[in-house]
Amino acid sequence: MRYKCCKHILGSIDLSFDGFKYCNEVWEGPEYIHYSEENSFQKNEERRLKIIEEMKNGIIPEKCKLCPILEEKDWNEFDGKIHKITIFNWKHCNAACFYCSVHSDFYEDVKKSDNYDSLPYIEKLIKEGRLTANTYIDFMGGEPTMLEEFPQIVKLLLSQNCRLEVLTNGIKYESVIGEMLKAGNHNSICISLDCGTKEAYKRIKRVDKFEEVSATIKKYINDAKENANRIKVKYIIFPNVNDNKKEIDAFFDFCKSTGVKTVSRAVNHIESKMNTTKNQAIEANVIKSYKYFEEQAKKRGFDLLAEPWADAIVENKIYNCRKVSPLIKLKSKLHFLFGGK
Repeated sequence: MRYKCCKHILGSIDLSFDGFKYCNEVWEGPEYIHYSEENSFQKNEERRLKIIEEMKNGIIPEKCKLCPILEEKDWNEFDGKIHKITIFNWKHCNAACFYCSVHSDFYEDVKKSDNYDSLPYIEKLIKEGRLTANTYIDFMGGEPTMLEEFPQIVKLLLSQNCRLEVLTNGIKYESVIGEMLKAGNHNSICISLDCGTKEAYKRIKRVDKFEEVSATIKKYINDAKENANRIKVKYIIFPNVNDNKKEIDAFFDFCKSTGVKTVSRAVNHIESKMNTTKNQAIEANVIKSYKYFEEQAKKRGFDLLAEPWADAIVENKIYNCRKVSPLIKLKSKLHFLFGGK
């Protein structure tokens, strides 16, 4: 049947904060079902079916309307299979990134659950036969490697031949990730470095762990061997912090020196407010840096992975760019060329 829907509603589950949702895009998506509710797992699945029927009739959740993942096409009927799981804990972290979404105004009314434990839900999905060999598992933060159950979850999912990706800050080396990278099902990790110098790292992450991350990346590359392209290093661009040529060039120098082959870029979450119900302004210099990053990746021979939501913002599909005075444009240009605080 042809209608407007998305791949997440039709087969994803996000074990997030203190409840269930369907997607981990920058867009908010449908409302939560909280873990504390009686029969919360069953309620979440009932709600999924209800949303699918509403979408078939042209009723789109308000906070999904501007998401670029939303697509009108002939969709297969939902067969109960889960094609993507996001393990999104926000319980532990060993960094204090100034851009962390937990501290943004979007999450003022969301309390983290001290009892967060995704393992029972994953075991339930496996027992019910709802995972497939193509199910994709995405571990996100806080910092996944700090979860006590993390090694057990990874080993369980590897036994199911699922495809795994871990988004990590790379401060802590975790041997089970090394095992994961050696597996033959395209498992990968993404390390958010966001800079190329120790000084910028301390400013962004608010911990002095640049050397530790460098050592961790080298260990994972050694573990992966011929699969080294599965180790992705990310650069999130922030106005007046790392949106300049000097820092971007240093980032690529760092990646070359550590053996990184794959990079990605994004724009600052706080600036976009993670809310598609508003037209937010985005700094012109962020857009310029975003394009410069792509140019340098191609010039230096790195694989550049796409971030569809970031592309949508930068290409002005979602957010309007701020109109600035000639003086501000000049200051922006000088900052891009020469850096500085």
